[in-house]
Amino acid sequence: MLWIALYLPQLPLQALPWSHTGLEAALPVAVAEQHVLLGANRAAHALGVRAGQSVATALSLLPQLVVIPRERACEAALVERLALALGALTPHLSLAPDGVLLEVQSTLRLFGGIHALLHRAQALAHASGVQARTGCAPTPGAAWLFATSGLARPHALKARSSAQQLDRLPVASLSRLLPPSPRQSELLQALGIQTLGALRALPRAGLQRRLGVDLGLALDRSYGDAPDPRPWFAPPEHFTARRELMQRADEAAVLVAAVEALLPALRGWLQLRWQAVTELALRLRHEHGREPRPDTRLRLRLSAPSRDIGQLALLWRERLQRHALATPVYEIALELETAVPHGGTPGELLPAPGRQDGEHAALLDRLAARLGGDHVQRWVPQADHRPEHAQRARAAGEPPPASIAIPAAAPAAPRPLWLLPLPLPLVSDALGRPRHGGPLRVCSRAERIEAGWFDGALVRRDYHVAEGADHRLRWIYREHPSDVSSGGWFLHGWFG
Repeated sequence: MLWIALYLPQLPLQALPWSHTGLEAALPVAVAEQHVLLGANRAAHALGVRAGQSVATALSLLPQLVVIPRERACEAALVERLALALGALTPHLSLAPDGVLLEVQSTLRLFGGIHALLHRAQALAHASGVQARTGCAPTPGAAWLFATSGLARPHALKARSSAQQLDRLPVASLSRLLPPSPRQSELLQALGIQTLGALRALPRAGLQRRLGVDLGLALDRSYGDAPDPRPWFAPPEHFTARRELMQRADEAAVLVAAVEALLPALRGWLQLRWQAVTELALRLRHEHGREPRPDTRLRLRLSAPSRDIGQLALLWRERLQRHALATPVYEIALELETAVPHGGTPGELLPAPGRQDGEHAALLDRLAARLGGDHVQRWVPQADHRPEHAQRARAAGEPPPASIAIPAAAPAAPRPLWLLPLPLPLVSDALGRPRHGGPLRVCSRAERIEAGWFDGALVRRDYHVAEGADHRLRWIYREHPSDVSSGGWFLHGWFG
């Protein structure tokens, strides 16, 4: 097995809700829990504030420091969102309080090796808006120790090299797996144990009697001498991701950047659940002035199921740019409304000729996002022999019906590309021949269309292809002489 660990050193600070006072400006900010600082931003760090200091000490050094209590719920939500994004790399994920562990042995060949996989993991973390340190080892404990210890080369692919690197780690790094008690720390210091290798070299019976079983078990699991079962991360049944903005947004560019940070988690959820999105919703929470402002809900419908976050980001950019914000937005929520089962697209050695369904659907979705779903339509065939009823307009983003009853084969007679909205009456000469800017020459045999008895709009027509003096081909018909009408000629369409 091979594990990758992603450790979030600034998680308490990065997970803070940005509605806290002071986070919108370049002020020194720190996160504290039980009167001890857990992290500080760059402004505070430059002025001498460090993690591990007491709040009193930090305030004595920097009276203008903004101290914010830790938000564990926000940290758990951020770690889960990162785990969903990493679901695009492997379904074997395990959550830690401040990071994510990935078992990637089965996906190495798919992504081109461990180095490409590490690069993708870092890119997904960056796209999700977090800073992560990575570690790689044959066991999850060793990978986590490598990521949290700040090694120059925190990657070991073999058990032997992993054990050699673990031997050089200080004993204090073991607290990342199992925090030692004060008595254990004092005993290790009294024994002069400085590294994990020296601790492992002690007799195991005496080590367990003096330091307990748990510490020795954590050490054995890191070296691979004992099994290390981990609970797998299970994605939620429904996808919803929220993000509070770093600044109040009154333009589309800020909202687009916030939505793009949520899309990697959506793609990972879709891959873990073997689904593809067909309809998304974006809820915008506005600032409340004198009167409460209701949330704005925007919907995005796709003409074809997709997992492509690049396409989704482009569609949301087009959608948000044409939406005027009445009041600034301080939080967004991306919700998956409709998804369909999707096992992925099979690979092809050579692209099939004329295979442009995906590009055509992407173009329709982009036009609908830019112009509005009601302004982009497509024709859907109908089970009717009458040309004016053989198809109808449907919104481009509207999902197609489950089934369409259409003839198994196209009609043998030619059909024009341009059909007139209403048939145009034609004049006839003394012999009853049609005229349209001059005499028309009939070029085809009659095609009888007789239908509409079932809805009270019966038609009985004989269609022909006719050529005029301008050498343009027309689609004309003559009403059946037994009809109540005069049996005249009509122009119904033009051939391209």
